[in-house]
Amino acid sequence: MGRGFCVILFFAAIAWAYQPLGRTAYLTSSFGEDRGTRYHMGIDFSTNMEEGWPVIAPSDGIVEFAARGAFGYGRHLKFKAADEYVWLFAHLGEFNEKIDALIRKEMLKKEKANVQLFLKIRFKKGDTLAYSGSTGIGNPHLHVERRTSNSKIAFNPCKKMQCTDTIAPFILDAAPFDTGFAVKIVDYSREPLENPMSVYSLEIYQNKELIFSKKYDSLFSDPKEAAKIKDDLIRVEDADSVADWHFANYKIKAKSKILVVAKDFAGNVSKKELVLRPDSLKLRQKSPAEVLPDSIPPVLGDVYLKPDFAERLQCRIPVLDSLSGLDFDSVDFRDKDGKWVIFDYDSEPKELVIESRDFDFTDILNVKLCDKKKNCAEAEVKCKQ
Repeated sequence: MGRGFCVILFFAAIAWAYQPLGRTAYLTSSFGEDRGTRYHMGIDFSTNMEEGWPVIAPSDGIVEFAARGAFGYGRHLKFKAADEYVWLFAHLGEFNEKIDALIRKEMLKKEKANVQLFLKIRFKKGDTLAYSGSTGIGNPHLHVERRTSNSKIAFNPCKKMQCTDTIAPFILDAAPFDTGFAVKIVDYSREPLENPMSVYSLEIYQNKELIFSKKYDSLFSDPKEAAKIKDDLIRVEDADSVADWHFANYKIKAKSKILVVAKDFAGNVSKKELVLRPDSLKLRQKSPAEVLPDSIPPVLGDVYLKPDFAERLQCRIPVLDSLSGLDFDSVDFRDKDGKWVIFDYDSEPKELVIESRDFDFTDILNVKLCDKKKNCAEAEVKCKQ
């Protein structure tokens, strides 16, 4: 086989790699990334602070679950692919029309903003399953996971898709810690360096002997397994809290030389020789959580109209949230006849949202909302004068 033919095959493979947004998108969070008490079980793609990018099916398959909620994953769905593995797409702005109609019907039936549906809707490879958004938490982006059918194991999605990252990891430092030592590393996907991520793999050598290695190919979703992150990525007293300290349970002396090889999820590799500094790392001390009293009910800000990514007009109601946060089992929207009205919630900024297809903006809307300490507020709102 000629060299030129191999090159053609290589670029063809890149061209055919699955892109869930149907276009090149950069990573903003990586698989296995530190989430405090757990690993990040998927990856996040930037949508350039925009909503409404089509999310396409990786193969023929079935949407078997969809949910709409205010927090966590926000609007999300699970797609069982032809290989029987399940893809999860989260923080969606909207579902495919078929899914959306069923979700909205369930919301009206139960009079709830948070609903879940088990489905069996078939799609072809490349079909639009949904549209990206910012529901649940954070700015506009797409969260992607790939799991076993029972959801017990999450796999590195970059093994089955194109993960765009143009910058190799930065290997920064090494120091003794407890029964071994730790190495400080951070990765970014592009300039400017705004979204620190974890690395895919790490190898450490001493005198050409491999003394430590790990890869983030898969993670167990069980909470007990996820809690092991505290033994893997240690939290130490360090002015720079952006990078991760990766713990290696292998005892070597201070001032020893090691070679560190780190690879990111796009295959960019960094190699650096380090000398363990003589001072040992110290664990960061936890500051006691401050408990603040909450006796103030939520307050509604000035209502305004704004089109969404599909040019549907929205009535947006800012919420000056109380300290304990809204209790979404105690948020209620009713029209003048007492009929429940479909609504949504954006966490960035904190705003309650109603679409013109669900309510006549010239009518009076009765709003009742409570925080988690059961401080409640009621108001009449008119979206359009």
